[in-house]
Amino acid sequence: MTDYAELGQIAFLPELEALDLEGKAQVIQSLLEENFFHSSGLFYSILLIDGPHHVRPMARADLVGASVHAEEQYNDGGATRQAAQDEGMTFENSIYSAGLYLQAQAERYTVTGEPKAYAEGRRALNALRLIYDYAKARGRAGWLGKPYGRIPKDHSTPDQYHAAILGLYRFREVAAAAEREIITAMLRDIADFLTSRNYQIWNLNEPTDARPWNLSFAYCNATYVLAQAVAFRVTGEARYREEALRLAALSRWRACSHLEEWQEEGRERFLEFERVCLGAFILQAANALAEILPELFGDAPAAAHAALVKLLDRWWTFSQLGIDPEGYQHYWIDIDVARKTWRPTGIRPNEQPPIPDSFFRTYSDVRWSDSLYRTITAALPVIAHLPGKRDAALAWVRDTMLKTSGRRLRWMIDLDGRQLKPDVKWMGCMLSSEAPFHYLISYWRGRKLGYWA
Repeated sequence: MTDYAELGQIAFLPELEALDLEGKAQVIQSLLEENFFHSSGLFYSILLIDGPHHVRPMARADLVGASVHAEEQYNDGGATRQAAQDEGMTFENSIYSAGLYLQAQAERYTVTGEPKAYAEGRRALNALRLIYDYAKARGRAGWLGKPYGRIPKDHSTPDQYHAAILGLYRFREVAAAAEREIITAMLRDIADFLTSRNYQIWNLNEPTDARPWNLSFAYCNATYVLAQAVAFRVTGEARYREEALRLAALSRWRACSHLEEWQEEGRERFLEFERVCLGAFILQAANALAEILPELFGDAPAAAHAALVKLLDRWWTFSQLGIDPEGYQHYWIDIDVARKTWRPTGIRPNEQPPIPDSFFRTYSDVRWSDSLYRTITAALPVIAHLPGKRDAALAWVRDTMLKTSGRRLRWMIDLDGRQLKPDVKWMGCMLSSEAPFHYLISYWRGRKLGYWA
């Protein structure tokens, strides 16, 4: 039985604390390129930290006595559930992480022109192509199914598509002709597949009208609009532009954040888990959409820019909820809707857990890195477009990046050892499937813009 209490005490990448931003980027880059590609070419999602400089995939022996949320069977004979029991979350976020790594390498190559950066980008592109090609060979071109057990399943989520689309789009901007052609076909097929499914991608074995809320829910809608807008950019076909505009009209994310929606609904408080982290997706999507399809925000350039600024402002405010004075993001937060403030929940039972799993049955003050580092990347358009918040946002990004350490790169962070129950202690021993990638994206994009000079 794996001793997670002991693994949780490992001082991971201890040299990070003394390094500057560039030094941290170099250490993180080496860690990822040396450890995150499976021999098949697939990209890992979340790896176990079992040494000061070592990470590895989980195995069945690591899951003895551990509570791991296994996805529903999705009418696949239990293959998804079995894979989760055999490997935990080893490939659960494979598409998402590969898309982030592809973005990072595109930014790195833009700044340095190093052949190594381009080669790493091609590796990430190939990891996504393995998923894409598997589906295409089965008549599902454009489907990106989560590869539990190294085989794409009939289940995915908008965040997987979000990172993949942005990665493909950004790498296409620097890619050679051969890769550009491949990426264009992938982006076109993704847009077409999403349309054919009426954007119901949680389970291909459910009807396309099984989740009607997904068309209006903010981060889902912004992702789907992004898919169509990017397809329009790379193909020039008007039908994608028209679909992007149609979809955007079904949602209110351009006009209000979740906080404002809750105020309209008369909510006084909101006990939250992951909703706050979704603001970063809106900020990232809006930044790309302002480049590709500015008419989404207004008919004239001045009106479009003004609307974009308001959007960035409200979602940036929303995304700050749950970040404490020490620079950690709390997973569970108690939001005072009227005052737009928050407080920690403390350890207490959750009578209505959103997912039937041990972790979700208890509120706690556990921190998590995914949302925090996602917000770093999302801060960059705020810095670029909001003069009134530029200095504060840039200072926060720089400070958070300077604080980056091996502990802060863990998925879940249990500062006092009391927040994670024994059967979910493993969650505090995993390298985040997002934090290191967002660090690199932000570092290279910030370096391109002169933020670290």
